[in-house]
Order: sequence, then C-alpha cells, then structure tokens
Amino acid sequence: MKLIIYKLFSKSRIISDESYNKLLFFIMFGRIPDFDNPKTFNEFICARKVRLDEYWLSKYTDKYEVREYVAQCIGEKYLNEIYGVYRCFDEIPFKMLPNQFVLRGTHGSGYNVIVKNKENLDYEKTKKYVDGFLKENFYYFGREKNYFNIEPRIICDKYIEGVASGKVPEAKVFCFGGKAKFVSYNIVINGCTFTNHYDAEWNELKYRQGYPEYKQPIDILHKEEIIILAEKLAEKFDFVRVDLYNLPDKVLFSELTFHSGGGLVPFEPEEYDYKFGECFKELEK
Repeated sequence: MKLIIYKLFSKSRIISDESYNKLLFFIMFGRIPDFDNPKTFNEFICARKVRLDEYWLSKYTDKYEVREYVAQCIGEKYLNEIYGVYRCFDEIPFKMLPNQFVLRGTHGSGYNVIVKNKENLDYEKTKKYVDGFLKENFYYFGREKNYFNIEPRIICDKYIEGVASGKVPEAKVFCFGGKAKFVSYNIVINGCTFTNHYDAEWNELKYRQGYPEYKQPIDILHKEEIIILAEKLAEKFDFVRVDLYNLPDKVLFSELTFHSGGGLVPFEPEEYDYKFGECFKELEK
C-alpha cells in the first residue's frame, strides 16, 4: 500500500504534504497521527516534515554541498575522496576515471551506480538509469522540504571495498540539541543486514526498528570517536541523525539525515517510539 501511494502521489502536489504524510502514517501504524500534539518519535518526524520550514537544510542534504560543512566542522580526513561532480551523464570523463568508482545522485537516496570494473560497464543502460534519476525531485517521495531545491547532479566517489556495497558497519547517531542520545549500528553478516541499538554510552538497548538484531556480541571500533564526531556535526541542528562509516582503520562521513526513516518505521516494542518521542519534547522545553 505504501508503494502504491508513492506511485500515485510522488510526482506532484496533488494532495498536501500533511494529507500525504497522514495517509502514509495511517498505512504504516493503523492510526491517524496528531501533528499538532505529536507523542511518538515517528509522529514527531512526520510533523516536522509538515510543520517546519526546512528548505534551508538543502545544503546539508546535498551529497556534494555538505562536504564543505563536514570539512570545516571535523576535517577533510573524514571525507571520502571524490573525482568530480557533474550535471549530466555525458559530462562524466570516463576515460580519466580509475577502473573502480561509484556514481551517486546528489539530490536523493538510493541513486547509486557501483562500478567495480570500468571495462564491463554497460554505458547505455547506465546512462538511461542516471538520466532517469536526474529528472526526479526526491522531495515528492516523502515530502521532505530539504530535498526540494537541490540541484540534481552526479558525484563520483572513490571506490572503497565494503562502503560502496553497504558491507562496512555504519553508525547512525541520533542527536538532539547537539547531543547524542542513541545509536543504531548496522552490520552485514553473511549477506544479511542486522541493526543493534545502543544509548550514547554504548549500552545495548533491546528494541527493533527495521532490520533484526544480531544476537552475538559485536566488537565496535572507534566508539568514543564516533560520538565526538557526531556531536560536532550535530551542533548546528536541533535534531539530526549523523551517519558514519566505521572502517577498521578510520571513520568516514556518510550523510546527515533529518527525517530518519521518513517517520514511517515502527519500533518493536512500541514503547520505544514514545520513549524517543520524549527527546523531541525536551527540545521544545
């Protein structure tokens, strides 16, 4: 049902942002949300999409523009190397690129082309895919205003084994008022993705949101550094999820997320949805 709604209404403003998000929320949670008096984490996220004027967040959402902020805030060493940024597929100088690289859309999520061997790249098929996502305004999929004014471009990243394929552990640090409150830590084991959850002191929290929990102990590297970096990057915002890749030898910046899961991912047990909603209430105070 959620995918049907996306297909019907994600190309225009036929229905308002509020009606669109209420409809998606009802499909996912079976109740109509109260955006005027939100109580749960998901309700707050959806309410922020509807109620707040977040167009100013575009520069921190744009996959290319955000690099300047990250470099100024925590240093360039936490950024993956890039080979260039292009406005269309035909601008990409493939002959000058290394054999391995990654193409990403700067204006949304999921717009990725992983190239492990340039000689095997199907240029015609790739051009069709890239030309297609460059025509999309990602705002319409979730009505997140921070995507609305982003110029669609292609950023070409250095290929790092595991990062490109999503197999490197990723820490998603939820920060309120510049302070880390909890962390979702994604790992891939034998091709399956798991998410374990922790508070800011890395004490494990027993709930599920999205992927299942990995039952065995996890050796997490760079714990202190992850929290320090996340809080530095979050200092400018009342709420943001700071995503960081946790490689064996270093931490790399992934992205800043302002509407985690679009406010449409249930918690199990549900009490955690209300518990983390309290973090937003503390912000209001």
